[in-house]
Amino acid sequence: MSSYSRLSYDVGGRINFACDLNNDDALRVAEAEKAHLDQAFFVLSFAALESQINSLASARLPDENRRIAMRAADFEKRWDTALKVAEEILGNPISWREARPLVLSWYKIRSDIAHGQSPSALADVPKVINQADEVAGILDAVLSKLGEVGG
Repeated sequence: MSSYSRLSYDVGGRINFACDLNNDDALRVAEAEKAHLDQAFFVLSFAALESQINSLASARLPDENRRIAMRAADFEKRWDTALKVAEEILGNPISWREARPLVLSWYKIRSDIAHGQSPSALADVPKVINQADEVAGILDAVLSKLGEVGG
């Protein structure tokens, strides 16, 4: 998150400078740089989130072929399975259950960017990073609990 914040602040300074200069060309360049920065960090952050969802969804699967099959499933199914696995293993509701519609909208944005299309909207990058961190914490707890059961 700190890298994104630092770079975003830097680009924001260039946008402000272009505005102070009243230079439309400089402003266009700085705004394009900001859009590319946001897209890049969004894709990287979402990739981390998706990887953690995949790991969580397949945490109880006994063999590599089934884990590969889970990674090939629709993202919506992987999200739902990850949530179910986490709740069953940890025995309590998971706080990010309500984030489902938002995260599914991020998946659509990620797909657009990955296929070379300009996204119609961008996600709030810090929210994506925070969601990935939250899922990572749950994944760690689930893996720890599975280790206790298996060990």
